[in-house]
Amino acid sequence: LGLKVAHENLERGAVFLSFGKEHHDLALFQQATGEPPARTQPGLHHVAWRLDNFEELKAAYQELKRMGIPLDSTAEHNVTRSVYFWDPDGNRVELYCDMVENGFETMQSVGPKRDPLDLE
Repeated sequence: LGLKVAHENLERGAVFLSFGKEHHDLALFQQATGEPPARTQPGLHHVAWRLDNFEELKAAYQELKRMGIPLDSTAEHNVTRSVYFWDPDGNRVELYCDMVENGFETMQSVGPKRDPLDLE
């Protein structure tokens, strides 16, 4: 994604990531136990990153495969297309691109959808 470590504090289990314009665009803190939460407990479900277009999503999908990162799933939604994977710490990550200009209105009129997306 292009994020670089801007600062880390290993004693506190913190890392600050930046795209280069701000000190940090994302700050992550390790859970006090160091263990990921159980999937049945409240917590972060996933983080989503919007890409500019479908071509970028396809390129990101190919890069994830090239790097050997296991994919969770792909999805064709009514308004977006998505790729889901797990980061090394067990966090679910979504990369997506919008497929319509006014996604909220479209979603209200046609309803939710989640079909597999073929990116091969």
